[in-house]
Amino acid sequence: LLVGIVLRYGILIPADISNVTLSCELEDSPSTLLINVSGRFYEYTLKSEINSKDINNMESNEMLQKVTFDPEVFFNILLPPIIFYAGYSLKRRHFFRNLGSILAYAFVGTVISCTVIGLIMYGCVKLMALIGQLSGDFYFTDCLLFGAFISATDP
Repeated sequence: LLVGIVLRYGILIPADISNVTLSCELEDSPSTLLINVSGRFYEYTLKSEINSKDINNMESNEMLQKVTFDPEVFFNILLPPIIFYAGYSLKRRHFFRNLGSILAYAFVGTVISCTVIGLIMYGCVKLMALIGQLSGDFYFTDCLLFGAFISATDP
């Protein structure tokens, strides 16, 4: 409410509004972006568009090397501080109060995931053997082992 009052009555509008530029028309977009962050200026300049021929030749194209996201940077530089901060700011009281549910979700969830994936794989193996696409023996324990490999990454 106060902001509305200040905007309505606090800003002076010149009497001769015809001399004031109300809009800025550009035929092309500006090629430089200048950002002021705490007194430091950062500049981004658009050099050119990336041709469809250059997409396959990424090693020789400097522009593609700069804009391509490297997953190693994320996993080795950006992600560890996030995980460290989450673990460091976790209160011990909250962690130990919920330890039972954490362990239950970890172990029981992994066992359920392993079993469900193993059963689905066992059904697929039996179906493939039934239609003649599979030669060889796959046992239920092999399918459970596959389920354990897959479910261990994210219970």
